[in-house]
Amino acid sequence: MSAASHWREQLEAWALPDGLLSTAEESPYGWSQSLWKRRSAVAHSTEPSETVRIVSDLMPEQCTLLDIGVGRGRASLPIAEGRCRLTGVDESLEMLAGFAEDARNRSMTVETYEGRWPDIAARVPAADVVMSANVAYNVADIVPFIQAMLDHARVAAVLEITDRHPWAHLAPLYRQIHGLDRPDGPTAEDLVAVIFEMTGTEPEVHHWERQGHVWYESWEELTDYYGRRLVVPKAERASLRPILEPLVIEEDGLLRVGADPTRFATVVIRASR
Repeated sequence: MSAASHWREQLEAWALPDGLLSTAEESPYGWSQSLWKRRSAVAHSTEPSETVRIVSDLMPEQCTLLDIGVGRGRASLPIAEGRCRLTGVDESLEMLAGFAEDARNRSMTVETYEGRWPDIAARVPAADVVMSANVAYNVADIVPFIQAMLDHARVAAVLEITDRHPWAHLAPLYRQIHGLDRPDGPTAEDLVAVIFEMTGTEPEVHHWERQGHVWYESWEELTDYYGRRLVVPKAERASLRPILEPLVIEEDGLLRVGADPTRFATVVIRASR
Protein backbone atom coordinates (compact mmCIF):
# COMPACT_ATOMS: atom_id res chain seq x y z
CA MET A 1 0.00 0.00 0.00
CA SER A 2 1.29 3.47 -0.86
CA ALA A 3 1.97 5.98 1.90
CA ALA A 4 -0.81 8.21 0.56
CA SER A 5 -3.30 5.31 0.54
CA HIS A 6 -2.32 4.37 4.10
CA TRP A 7 -2.87 7.98 5.19
CA ARG A 8 -6.31 8.06 3.58
CA GLU A 9 -7.31 4.66 4.99
CA GLN A 10 -6.35 5.64 8.52
CA LEU A 11 -8.19 8.97 8.38
CA GLU A 12 -11.29 7.42 6.87
CA ALA A 13 -11.29 4.92 9.75
CA TRP A 14 -11.80 7.88 12.12
CA ALA A 15 -15.20 8.64 10.57
CA LEU A 16 -17.97 8.06 13.09
CA PRO A 17 -20.52 5.35 12.20
CA ASP A 18 -23.65 6.72 10.56
CA GLY A 19 -25.82 5.30 13.32
CA LEU A 20 -23.93 7.23 16.00
CA LEU A 21 -23.54 10.37 13.91
CA SER A 22 -27.29 10.47 13.26
CA THR A 23 -27.88 10.89 17.00
CA ALA A 24 -25.61 13.96 17.29
CA GLU A 25 -27.42 17.15 18.31
CA GLU A 26 -24.55 19.21 16.85
CA SER A 27 -21.49 18.42 14.78
CA PRO A 28 -18.91 16.60 16.92
CA TYR A 29 -16.17 18.15 14.79
CA GLY A 30 -16.93 21.83 15.45
CA TRP A 31 -15.62 24.36 17.95
CA SER A 32 -17.43 27.08 19.86
CA GLN A 33 -16.12 30.47 18.78
CA SER A 34 -15.61 31.52 22.40
CA LEU A 35 -13.33 28.55 23.10
CA TRP A 36 -11.44 29.00 19.82
CA LYS A 37 -10.99 32.72 20.53
CA ARG A 38 -9.62 31.94 23.99
CA ARG A 39 -7.31 29.30 22.52
CA SER A 40 -5.91 31.90 20.10
CA ALA A 41 -5.50 34.44 22.89
CA VAL A 42 -3.49 31.94 24.96
CA ALA A 43 -1.29 31.17 21.94
CA HIS A 44 -0.61 34.87 21.36
CA SER A 45 0.22 35.50 25.03
CA THR A 46 2.73 32.66 25.46
CA GLU A 47 6.18 32.00 24.04
CA PRO A 48 6.17 31.64 20.24
CA SER A 49 6.04 28.06 19.02
CA GLU A 50 8.89 26.31 17.28
CA THR A 51 6.93 26.67 14.03
CA VAL A 52 6.98 30.46 14.42
CA ARG A 53 10.77 30.38 14.75
CA ILE A 54 11.23 28.00 11.81
CA VAL A 55 8.99 29.93 9.41
CA SER A 56 10.43 33.27 10.53
CA ASP A 57 13.93 32.02 9.71
CA LEU A 58 12.80 31.00 6.22
CA MET A 59 11.42 34.43 5.37
CA PRO A 60 13.24 36.86 3.07
CA GLU A 61 12.84 40.61 3.57
CA GLN A 62 9.59 42.11 2.26
CA CYS A 63 8.08 38.65 2.65
CA THR A 64 4.71 37.15 1.87
CA LEU A 65 3.08 34.37 3.90
CA LEU A 66 0.10 32.19 3.00
CA ASP A 67 -1.67 30.25 5.80
CA ILE A 68 -3.95 27.38 4.75
CA GLY A 69 -6.67 26.61 7.31
CA VAL A 70 -5.80 29.85 9.04
CA GLY A 71 -8.51 29.78 11.73
CA ARG A 72 -8.04 32.97 13.75
CA GLY A 73 -4.39 33.17 12.69
CA ARG A 74 -2.82 31.97 15.93
CA ALA A 75 0.02 30.29 14.00
CA SER A 76 0.74 32.93 11.35
CA LEU A 77 -0.03 36.34 12.90
CA PRO A 78 3.03 36.22 15.22
CA ILE A 79 5.22 35.45 12.19
CA ALA A 80 3.88 38.14 9.88
CA GLU A 81 3.48 40.97 12.37
CA GLY A 82 5.62 43.92 11.32
CA ARG A 83 7.34 42.15 8.44
CA CYS A 84 5.13 40.15 6.04
CA ARG A 85 2.04 40.47 3.91
CA LEU A 86 -0.27 37.74 5.21
CA THR A 87 -3.01 35.87 3.38
CA GLY A 88 -5.33 33.37 5.05
CA VAL A 89 -7.48 30.62 3.55
CA ASP A 90 -10.27 28.94 5.50
CA GLU A 91 -13.56 27.17 4.84
CA SER A 92 -15.26 29.09 7.64
CA LEU A 93 -16.35 32.70 7.16
CA GLU A 94 -16.68 32.92 10.94
CA MET A 95 -13.04 31.92 11.40
CA LEU A 96 -11.91 34.37 8.72
CA ALA A 97 -13.81 37.15 10.49
CA GLY A 98 -12.00 36.22 13.70
CA PHE A 99 -8.69 36.20 11.84
CA ALA A 100 -9.34 39.70 10.49
CA GLU A 101 -10.39 40.87 13.98
CA ASP A 102 -7.23 39.54 15.62
CA ALA A 103 -5.15 41.10 12.84
CA ARG A 104 -6.78 44.51 13.40
CA ASN A 105 -5.97 44.20 17.10
CA ARG A 106 -2.33 43.96 16.03
CA SER A 107 -2.71 46.89 13.60
CA MET A 108 -2.31 44.50 10.69
CA THR A 109 -4.21 44.22 7.41
CA VAL A 110 -4.68 40.73 6.02
CA GLU A 111 -6.16 39.24 2.86
CA THR A 112 -8.68 36.40 3.16
CA TYR A 113 -10.07 33.69 0.87
CA GLU A 114 -13.03 31.56 1.84
CA GLY A 115 -13.08 27.99 0.54
CA ARG A 116 -11.57 24.54 0.69
CA TRP A 117 -7.92 24.04 -0.21
CA PRO A 118 -6.87 23.04 -2.87
CA ASP A 119 -10.24 23.63 -4.58
CA ILE A 120 -9.71 27.41 -4.52
CA ALA A 121 -5.94 27.35 -5.01
CA ALA A 122 -6.15 28.88 -8.50
CA ARG A 123 -7.66 32.06 -6.99
CA VAL A 124 -5.05 32.45 -4.27
CA PRO A 125 -1.73 34.27 -4.89
CA ALA A 126 1.65 32.60 -4.40
CA ALA A 127 3.81 33.45 -1.40
CA ASP A 128 7.37 33.05 -0.17
CA VAL A 129 6.25 30.52 2.44
CA VAL A 130 3.00 28.57 2.49
CA MET A 131 2.12 27.10 5.87
CA SER A 132 -0.64 24.97 7.36
CA ALA A 133 -0.86 24.38 11.09
CA ASN A 134 -2.79 21.42 12.50
CA VAL A 135 -4.98 20.94 9.44
CA ALA A 136 -3.50 17.84 7.77
CA TYR A 137 -5.43 15.38 9.94
CA ASN A 138 -8.61 16.79 8.40
CA VAL A 139 -7.43 16.04 4.86
CA ALA A 140 -7.79 12.47 3.61
CA ASP A 141 -6.69 13.37 0.06
CA ILE A 142 -3.42 14.81 1.31
CA VAL A 143 -1.28 14.70 -1.86
CA PRO A 144 -3.20 17.40 -3.83
CA PHE A 145 -3.33 19.48 -0.65
CA ILE A 146 0.45 19.45 -0.22
CA GLN A 147 1.15 19.74 -3.95
CA ALA A 148 -0.93 22.92 -4.17
CA MET A 149 1.03 24.30 -1.22
CA LEU A 150 4.29 23.56 -3.03
CA ASP A 151 2.96 25.06 -6.26
CA HIS A 152 2.29 28.32 -4.39
CA ALA A 153 5.56 28.44 -2.42
CA ARG A 154 8.67 30.27 -3.63
CA VAL A 155 10.82 29.27 -0.63
CA ALA A 156 9.12 26.45 1.26
CA ALA A 157 5.91 24.77 2.34
CA VAL A 158 5.62 24.14 6.08
CA LEU A 159 3.17 21.86 7.89
CA GLU A 160 2.73 21.78 11.65
CA ILE A 161 1.11 18.61 12.96
CA THR A 162 0.76 16.82 16.28
CA ASP A 163 2.73 13.56 16.52
CA ARG A 164 -0.55 11.63 16.88
CA HIS A 165 -4.07 12.27 15.65
CA PRO A 166 -5.59 15.01 17.86
CA TRP A 167 -8.48 12.70 18.79
CA ALA A 168 -6.20 9.86 19.87
CA HIS A 169 -6.79 10.69 23.55
CA LEU A 170 -10.52 10.19 22.96
CA ALA A 171 -10.09 6.55 21.92
CA PRO A 172 -10.48 5.07 25.46
CA LEU A 173 -13.52 7.27 26.05
CA TYR A 174 -15.21 6.17 22.81
CA ARG A 175 -14.57 2.58 23.82
CA GLN A 176 -15.96 3.15 27.32
CA ILE A 177 -19.05 5.12 26.29
CA HIS A 178 -19.97 3.62 22.92
CA GLY A 179 -17.95 0.38 22.73
CA LEU A 180 -16.32 1.83 19.62
CA ASP A 181 -12.67 1.20 18.72
CA ARG A 182 -10.70 4.00 17.10
CA PRO A 183 -7.67 3.66 14.75
CA ASP A 184 -4.04 4.06 15.87
CA GLY A 185 -2.99 6.43 13.09
CA PRO A 186 -2.15 8.28 11.05
CA THR A 187 0.86 9.96 12.66
CA ALA A 188 3.42 12.64 11.84
CA GLU A 189 5.71 9.86 10.59
CA ASP A 190 3.00 8.85 8.13
CA LEU A 191 2.85 12.42 6.82
CA VAL A 192 6.61 12.45 6.31
CA ALA A 193 6.32 9.16 4.39
CA VAL A 194 3.71 10.72 2.08
CA ILE A 195 5.98 13.69 1.38
CA PHE A 196 8.93 11.44 0.62
CA GLU A 197 6.73 9.40 -1.71
CA MET A 198 5.64 12.61 -3.48
CA THR A 199 8.99 14.35 -3.79
CA GLY A 200 11.64 11.64 -3.50
CA THR A 201 13.32 13.77 -0.84
CA GLU A 202 13.19 13.58 2.95
CA PRO A 203 11.68 16.79 4.32
CA GLU A 204 13.18 18.59 7.30
CA VAL A 205 11.38 17.50 10.47
CA HIS A 206 11.59 19.42 13.74
CA HIS A 207 10.13 17.73 16.83
CA TRP A 208 9.06 19.82 19.83
CA GLU A 209 6.45 19.96 22.56
CA ARG A 210 4.37 22.40 24.59
CA GLN A 211 1.44 22.43 26.97
CA GLY A 212 -1.92 22.56 25.23
CA HIS A 213 -3.67 25.87 24.66
CA VAL A 214 -7.15 24.53 25.46
CA TRP A 215 -8.35 25.54 28.92
CA TYR A 216 -11.87 25.43 30.34
CA GLU A 217 -13.38 27.92 32.75
CA SER A 218 -15.82 25.48 34.34
CA TRP A 219 -16.82 21.83 34.47
CA GLU A 220 -19.94 22.75 32.52
CA GLU A 221 -17.83 24.11 29.65
CA LEU A 222 -15.48 21.11 29.77
CA THR A 223 -18.22 18.47 29.78
CA ASP A 224 -20.06 20.35 27.04
CA TYR A 225 -16.93 20.29 24.85
CA TYR A 226 -16.21 16.60 25.47
CA GLY A 227 -19.89 15.71 25.19
CA ARG A 228 -19.93 17.26 21.75
CA ARG A 229 -16.79 15.38 20.70
CA LEU A 230 -18.08 12.09 22.15
CA VAL A 231 -21.63 12.45 20.77
CA VAL A 232 -23.28 12.51 24.18
CA PRO A 233 -26.71 14.23 24.36
CA LYS A 234 -26.64 17.66 25.98
CA ALA A 235 -28.96 16.53 28.76
CA GLU A 236 -26.52 13.75 29.72
CA ARG A 237 -23.19 15.58 29.49
CA ALA A 238 -22.91 16.29 33.21
CA SER A 239 -22.57 12.51 33.66
CA LEU A 240 -19.18 12.72 31.92
CA ARG A 241 -17.58 14.42 34.92
CA PRO A 242 -16.76 11.23 36.88
CA ILE A 243 -15.23 9.73 33.73
CA LEU A 244 -13.12 12.82 32.98
CA GLU A 245 -12.09 13.76 36.54
CA PRO A 246 -9.03 11.43 36.63
CA LEU A 247 -7.72 13.19 33.51
CA VAL A 248 -8.27 16.81 34.58
CA ILE A 249 -5.72 19.20 36.06
CA GLU A 250 -6.89 22.38 37.81
CA GLU A 251 -4.60 25.41 37.93
CA ASP A 252 -5.58 28.94 38.97
CA GLY A 253 -9.25 28.06 38.69
CA LEU A 254 -8.96 26.79 35.11
CA LEU A 255 -9.31 23.19 33.96
CA ARG A 256 -7.10 21.31 31.52
CA VAL A 257 -7.36 17.71 30.34
CA GLY A 258 -4.08 15.80 30.60
CA ALA A 259 -0.87 16.68 32.42
CA ASP A 260 1.54 15.75 29.63
CA PRO A 261 2.60 18.28 26.99
CA THR A 262 1.51 17.80 23.40
CA ARG A 263 4.20 16.65 20.98
CA PHE A 264 4.43 18.31 17.56
CA ALA A 265 6.36 17.98 14.33
CA THR A 266 7.04 20.91 12.04
CA VAL A 267 7.75 19.61 8.54
CA VAL A 268 9.58 21.80 6.02
CA ILE A 269 9.54 21.06 2.28
CA ARG A 270 11.92 23.28 0.38
CA ALA A 271 10.61 24.62 -2.92
CA SER A 272 12.39 23.26 -5.98
CA ARG A 273 11.89 26.34 -8.14
